[in-house]
Amino acid sequence: MKSILTISALSAALLAAPAAMAASSNVVDTDLGALTPTTGNTSAPSNWRFAPGQLFNGVAALDGMALLEFKASDGSTYACSGSLLAGGAYVLTAGHCGDDFVGTMTVMFGFYNGVAAVTRTVTQSDVTLHPKWQGFDNSADAGTDLAILKLSAPVTTIQGYQLSTTNDVGKNYLMAGYGTSGTATSTGSPNWNDGNYGHYGYNTFDVTSKTFNQAMDSVVAGWGYDASYYTGTTYMSDFDSGTAANNTLGRIAGVTGNAWTSNTGLGANEALIAGGDSGGGDFVWDAASGQWLLSAVHSWGWQGNQNDGTGACDFVGLTGCDTRRNNSSSYGDLSGSTAVFDQVAWINSVTNPTVPVPEPESYALMLIGLGLVAGIARRRRA
Repeated sequence: MKSILTISALSAALLAAPAAMAASSNVVDTDLGALTPTTGNTSAPSNWRFAPGQLFNGVAALDGMALLEFKASDGSTYACSGSLLAGGAYVLTAGHCGDDFVGTMTVMFGFYNGVAAVTRTVTQSDVTLHPKWQGFDNSADAGTDLAILKLSAPVTTIQGYQLSTTNDVGKNYLMAGYGTSGTATSTGSPNWNDGNYGHYGYNTFDVTSKTFNQAMDSVVAGWGYDASYYTGTTYMSDFDSGTAANNTLGRIAGVTGNAWTSNTGLGANEALIAGGDSGGGDFVWDAASGQWLLSAVHSWGWQGNQNDGTGACDFVGLTGCDTRRNNSSSYGDLSGSTAVFDQVAWINSVTNPTVPVPEPESYALMLIGLGLVAGIARRRRA
C-alpha cells in the first residue's frame, strides 16, 4: 500500500471552526475510471513522482505545478507548492506560503531530478494575499488561505489551469506537490529523501470544514462553532486504508449525526498531502472539456489520534483512527484544502485588473479554544 503527501512540520493551532452543509446533495463523480496512475502503485515514493509531460487521463495535468522556495523572516529556507493559472502570469498558492518571506521567492516549473525546466521569481510586492486571510492561527480553515503570486515574466511554454466553479464535495481528485514524501505504514513522518521530485496521488473531498465543525459542536462541549467565521470553503479529506477503522471522517460522521458520508477510499491510489505540499493543487476531472480543473489549494493537516489527545478522533472518543501516531501522514489522518469555486471573483480581480475587487464582507474571527494541533503546509528545507 502506498502513501505520499501529508501536511506536517511546524506545529500550529487550528481553529475549532465548524460546518453545516448536508454533503449528500454534493456527492457526485464517483467513477474511478479517471483515477488510474501512470506509474506503479507500490509503496516507494519513487513510484509516485510526476515528470514533465506525464499524462493523466491523456493530459499533461501537472506541468503547471510550481515549486516555491524562499526565506522566511526567521532566516530559514522553506518550500511550498503552487499552481500556474491560465494565462501564465500568476501562480495560486496558500496564504501562509506568501505572508512571511524576505527577499525574492524562486518559482520553478518542471522540477525533476533536482532541475527546473522553467524558473521565475516573485518579490514581496508581487504577492496579493486574500483580503480576509488573517494568518494561520486566526483563519486556517475559514476558506481564505490563498495568495496570488505575480511572476517576474509570464510562462508561455506551459498551459495554466482553469478554475473549478462548482462545489466539489464528494468528488475524487488528483493531488500534487513538491513536498516531503513517505508511506502510510512508516513509523516516521514524510521526509526529504525523495525531494528532487514532485509527487502525486488521489483522494476524495469528503466534507467541508464548516459542516464538520457544526457537527462536532453538537457533541463536544465548548467546541465553539460560529457560522460567520467561514468566509470561504475548506474541503476535508481523510487518508483511507480500505478499512472502516481508518475511515476517520466516516466514523466521526457516525457519532455526530451523519451530516455527510465518507467511504473507505481509493485503495492503492489513496494519498494525503505532506509538508512542503502546502499551496499545491487539487484537481478534478472535467469530462466535458477534457481537462483537469484546479479545485482547491492544499492548506493544513490533522492527525486522527495524537499522543497528546488533540487528534480529530480524540475529541469524540474514537480510537484507532491513526495507526502510526508518530507519522503525520499515516492512515486515518486528515487534510484540508481551500476551495476556489467561491473565490473566482477575487482571483479574477487580481489576475485581470479590469475586474473590480469584491467588497470585503464583515465577519467574525473565531479564536481556538480547544487547542487542536495541525501541521502547516510549508516545510523547512533540511
